[in-house]
Amino acid sequence: MRYAIFSDIHNHTEALKAVLEDARQHDIEGYFCLGDIGIDACVALVRSVNAPTVFGNWEVSNWRALSSQNQGWTLNLPPQRKMDGFWLTHAAPLWPEQLTTLNEVMKNRHNISFGRLFPYLHHESEFLWDSIATLTEANIPLLFHGHTHRQIIWRFTADNKLQKLIQSQFTIESEDTFIVGVGSVGHPLDGQTAYVIYDDAAGRVDMMRVSGDF
Repeated sequence: MRYAIFSDIHNHTEALKAVLEDARQHDIEGYFCLGDIGIDACVALVRSVNAPTVFGNWEVSNWRALSSQNQGWTLNLPPQRKMDGFWLTHAAPLWPEQLTTLNEVMKNRHNISFGRLFPYLHHESEFLWDSIATLTEANIPLLFHGHTHRQIIWRFTADNKLQKLIQSQFTIESEDTFIVGVGSVGHPLDGQTAYVIYDDAAGRVDMMRVSGDF
């Protein structure tokens, strides 16, 4: 299937509409949202395309600002989704197994180190290496994340080299591990509203940009 994967809307309804319209023009068959959605209008758009979603740090702090219906939906979101051959999360795949929903996180919030669960992976750090180790141990070659508001690709090669890539397209290489920052719909820190398209049959990832004054 061809998936559109987006993150970090942060109340930017018009930018999200532009991303969804751009995705439709590229024959998208499914969607994923990686959290930090924002206001009810943005949640409604995410839900209108039936996008499986993970919660981000915005949801942890601001879920009470949503309508009662959207609060219930948000509290049942997981911190990560493990698909066949790829994973999705807001920041890093380092969540304890017992924290399966945002509701569970809120119940245990006084015992949680949110800094560890929402690290930034756009530079080399212990959290990046821990994420690579988690993926390689699970034999998962591909992770999509948001949170950094940047499109960045980390490639950990079969001969143990770490490469930081900024390019518009790549194909999954056998035995390599890829960590992909999908960019940001709202407040992009690398210049432009962004998302990615993943074709799981072809093993190809396209880093997409959407122009406009949002």
